[in-house]
Amino acid sequence: MSSKPPWMEDEKQAPESVVVGTTKPQQMISGQPTMGGNMLYVQDPTFKPEPNFRHISYAALALAAIAFIFGWGTNNEDIGCGFCCSLFGVGLMLDAAHYGTKATWQKERGESTVESTIGLIADILIGMACILFALFFLRIHGIF
Repeated sequence: MSSKPPWMEDEKQAPESVVVGTTKPQQMISGQPTMGGNMLYVQDPTFKPEPNFRHISYAALALAAIAFIFGWGTNNEDIGCGFCCSLFGVGLMLDAAHYGTKATWQKERGESTVESTIGLIADILIGMACILFALFFLRIHGIF
């Protein structure tokens, strides 16, 4: 140590090196710091309603296809088409119920419900058109 204060500019001294800790080379670790050894991953919850109206609507659409094929195979295409359209409309209404429960779930989570609402409206409009067409079609042929 010198007796002169460090702010005097007369003397130019080399700065002293001060080592704190160990002089061993340090290992560089990259990534996220963790506390402890366990890391918890939280996944976003998925929409799994009970009952699942989407699966029930798939069954209704499959029955619509079977009704159309059965009507076509028995040479009753008009009746098969009428039943196909009515079951297709029921399937779309069940899909609309799925979108309705999904929109409620999304609203509870604070998510956007635009896509579910558009799907709901489209399913209701197309489903109503199918059911009305089926009623008209079956009414013409004296079934309903």
